[in-house]
Amino acid sequence: MPSPPTPPLAGIRIGLCRGISYGLLDSAEHFMPAMRSLGSRLVRVNLYWSQVEPEPGRFTWDVVDAFLGQLDPGDEAWVTVCSSSPWATRRATRFLPSSPARDLAEYRRFVGELVRHCGGAVHFWQCENEPCVPLLWVGGADEYLAQLTVFSQVVRKASPDALVVLGAAVPAAMFARESDGDERRADYFERIVRGGGDQFDLFDVHPYGDPYAIPALIEACGSLLAAHGAVRPIVVGEHNGPMPTAFPQNLPHLGAVLAEHRNVFLGRTTLPDGGLDFDRETPAVADLYRRMDDLPPTLRMFMAGCPAELAERRDRILREELVIRTVLLLAGGVRRVACFQLAPEAPDTGGRLNVRSLMFDAFALMDYENGTISARRPAAETFALMARELADACEVRRLATDRPGLHLYEIRRETRGPAYVAWSRDGETAHIPVPWRSTGRAGGVTALGEDVPVRSRGDEVVVPVTATPVIVGPGVAP
Repeated sequence: MPSPPTPPLAGIRIGLCRGISYGLLDSAEHFMPAMRSLGSRLVRVNLYWSQVEPEPGRFTWDVVDAFLGQLDPGDEAWVTVCSSSPWATRRATRFLPSSPARDLAEYRRFVGELVRHCGGAVHFWQCENEPCVPLLWVGGADEYLAQLTVFSQVVRKASPDALVVLGAAVPAAMFARESDGDERRADYFERIVRGGGDQFDLFDVHPYGDPYAIPALIEACGSLLAAHGAVRPIVVGEHNGPMPTAFPQNLPHLGAVLAEHRNVFLGRTTLPDGGLDFDRETPAVADLYRRMDDLPPTLRMFMAGCPAELAERRDRILREELVIRTVLLLAGGVRRVACFQLAPEAPDTGGRLNVRSLMFDAFALMDYENGTISARRPAAETFALMARELADACEVRRLATDRPGLHLYEIRRETRGPAYVAWSRDGETAHIPVPWRSTGRAGGVTALGEDVPVRSRGDEVVVPVTATPVIVGPGVAP
């Protein structure tokens, strides 16, 4: 029998992930002021069994309380609970990978203590991060289902207003029949949805990769859920891009790096100290740095110490894609979107000669300054712009244009007139007329924060469109 659908989430919110190791590498910092400065009221953190119950029966709440103490009534908290423990799980570790509990009764007790301690302050409770990725979870689908069932029962009893989030799917699991898909992961997720449809309220997907694959990815998620009578709202717990692998000219130089990445990702390489040695050197990445001057600019721009003009090019692409990804997700019906990530995992995560640094360091929106997260990177300004224009959004929909390469979207808002987002995928310039129903003056700004001249014409405005997304609305300004 199909399980009853979860009611739609109220409104639209975009937010941020703090990272993957809050309170593990360093003391649990005060980071919510930085998030709020960017307009983020949706926050996602990972908490590990090892942090909460380091020894059997001994609970420590310093990290949890540091997080809870930062929340204001308007914040939505999303906690991903990872069963990583030096004593309670099959794989003994403080960090990665999570693995099945040796005793589900112990797991039930741990989750119950954690949820009750939070006293209803957490809106979304997630059971593991990406369970089909061996780097993050070492266990079978049936073992994950067993823990999800316990997790769901405990959360729903201890915090009835909270929603249970299924561990996230990745594109390779949803596009299994495509050339870059993975049938093993697809079968894994199908078994989870088929057997556990009544154990979760929200379906999470992490759409790294080609942003223009997002509409098909959301459709694939919806089809999987519908096929098993488990229609649920789709949420996004993390996203960002591009990575160095997005540029074909980089791939001939990344063979050894990607081989190492696959070994770690698929659990073939054991991470020393569970992956907490963030400065561990990867020989293949160290070799890249020795050859840095001979590499394509599109690869060098992701490497520490690259020339300023390449860093500027990288930041421009990140800012453009942040808008494109966010809009495509919201237009697909996703109502909670968290970007990865607020800032580096800690003030000093060591060297940069490793795969993690090469692939993910560019995604941080802010940096540490004098020990606190306060220095904005360029993409932070773009996130703040989007958060401001989406603050009271209730729907994002694509509007028809006369060219398939032109993207035009309307942001419907509760308390303000609509805003519009437009860009040209093929890079050609165009002028798009949009209806203007607001009494306010039309203004425009690009994803890079540049002023855009918007011309009024009767009951419409004409928006100049290029490859860089532009946001137009009443009072919009840099």
